[in-house]
Amino acid sequence: MSAIGQVLKDALDRNERYMLAAVEGLSPDELRRRPAPESNPVGWLMWHLSRVQDFAVNSITQTETIWVREGWHERFGMAPDPSYRGNGDSNEQVDAFVPPDAETLTAYYKAVRANTDAFLDDLADADLDRLVPPVRGTDLVPLRERLPGLIVESVHHGGQVAYARGALQGRGWLDV
Repeated sequence: MSAIGQVLKDALDRNERYMLAAVEGLSPDELRRRPAPESNPVGWLMWHLSRVQDFAVNSITQTETIWVREGWHERFGMAPDPSYRGNGDSNEQVDAFVPPDAETLTAYYKAVRANTDAFLDDLADADLDRLVPPVRGTDLVPLRERLPGLIVESVHHGGQVAYARGALQGRGWLDV
């Protein structure tokens, strides 16, 4: 594994320490409850960040998403659309999202993360210049431009998950 692959895995590991603990043990109501008007609930955030990471890695590697390949869409009661990941969802769409239990949310994330780890394990420094599909648009971009987004999205939304848990339950939910 390249040094960049190890650094990226370490960043994801550190994010998970808080994010996965924030989902653990939440009731179905808590997973759907918005901590403030128009903010996203923990269940939606956890699904979204998993879908974003799944989509990102599989668009880079040109493989089918875990969402479709392993049938996770069925466990969430959703369509197998490999590109839908909640970007730009309206308040009504977020309210309509009914997450499965905390264990299923976490299991999907872990399946996505295992796929991400396999990708990062195979990453070589020479791959950073390889052209891959962009997040937006049609012109290919070097992989080095896509990789930071993978981490930023995960850490950004992982922090939101942890913050939303604290907003729902107050202090003391995390014993670090």
